[in-house]
Amino acid sequence: MKSIIDVFRMNEIESKTRAKIIIKLGNAINYQYAANITEGLVFELVSILDPDNDILKDERYLNHK
Repeated sequence: MKSIIDVFRMNEIESKTRAKIIIKLGNAINYQYAANITEGLVFELVSILDPDNDILKDERYLNHK
């Protein structure tokens, strides 16, 4: 989870790119632990960085907000 927060705080990378990386990291963490544990955090951070991102309409993420 720390890696997700670290990417969120990076100012050197464009917001939309950071949102994409956060989504990928969330998926990787979920896969590693065989559980959907990052959706709430990913949803909140992506909504700040990229309010038009398609995952904000995805049922998988909406159930965890």
